[in-house]
Amino acid sequence: MKKSSAFTLAEVLITLAIIGVVAAMTIPGVIVRTNQQEFQTGYKKAISVLNQAITLNLAMNNESPEDITSQDELVDYLMRRTNVIQSDITAGDNKAFYTADGFRYEVPTTAAGNCTANDPCIIAVDVNGDRGPISKDDRDKITNGYPTADDTNTIDFLAVMITDTGALPFGAVAQRTMYQSDK
Repeated sequence: MKKSSAFTLAEVLITLAIIGVVAAMTIPGVIVRTNQQEFQTGYKKAISVLNQAITLNLAMNNESPEDITSQDELVDYLMRRTNVIQSDITAGDNKAFYTADGFRYEVPTTAAGNCTANDPCIIAVDVNGDRGPISKDDRDKITNGYPTADDTNTIDFLAVMITDTGALPFGAVAQRTMYQSDK
């Protein structure tokens, strides 16, 4: 009689248990990294969209952000050249609008002046709308409504500086999000 070689049931179960433990340890890290990459890519796109809106307003209407004198004018200026799906939203004293790419741009009352390099207007962008990790109800938990420099993770709610020539990331977290390598 010839004896056949095969794996026993115990060996198969032990192997599956080891694979399960390794997967349970690695999958949460992969999910966090994927979300951070999504936020980083969204923020870069939001900056690009704002720069395109400013460039188009300059080219087609000869209007610069430095000509803006109020919060309403800044909102209208940005909405004119973006694909807005919902506007006339207020969050406290801030005005907001949503674009077709799922971004939420929020313009605080403090952005109600001429937007120049010496005195830029600061707005905020939520790169995934009102979905988490930071919902519109939780934004007040962030210092001054914006992330602080000691925040180590890329988050979905970041500040943008509008000057007379374009849009730039504002603050340490926004700059790290915009310029960190895509490792």
